[in-house]
Amino acid sequence: MLSKQQKHETVKKLTRILKESKQIVVSDFAGLTMVEITELRRGLKKQGISYQAVKKTLLELAWRASGKPQLDLSGHKGSAAVSYSQGDPVMIAKGLHGFAKATKKLSILGGFLMGELAAKEKIAALAQIPSREVLLAQILQLILSPVSGLARVLDGISRSSAQKLENRN
Repeated sequence: MLSKQQKHETVKKLTRILKESKQIVVSDFAGLTMVEITELRRGLKKQGISYQAVKKTLLELAWRASGKPQLDLSGHKGSAAVSYSQGDPVMIAKGLHGFAKATKKLSILGGFLMGELAAKEKIAALAQIPSREVLLAQILQLILSPVSGLARVLDGISRSSAQKLENRN
């Protein structure tokens, strides 16, 4: 059990994290083993995402103090964890949603993504979007596709012309 001083320090630290983080997702980790939590933490850390288990009441106090729009956790009775990052909102959604789908134990409660509150459905939808790198590759392919098509047509014309010249001689 935490002392009042420890709770105050936890709320202070969590408030700072919530204020500074651009992407935040709150989840319920009830039922996960320590091995699974460690696996989740390591997987998220590789993507630049931090994961921290907190008491729900301390999280609610810190959330209010952070000045962000209020995330309603009143209907939730279980444990809570906060995942946060400065990076791509799709990555945090994919990381948690993928783990939740694989274990069937982690449940996403909501969050704050791209400057606004995000319900669990929105986070699940974000998880379906390809990563930034994949999207950039697809855009590049679309841009280069007409150029490569033109190159093939021109190559075909030059080969055809060369064959006609050879056939005449």
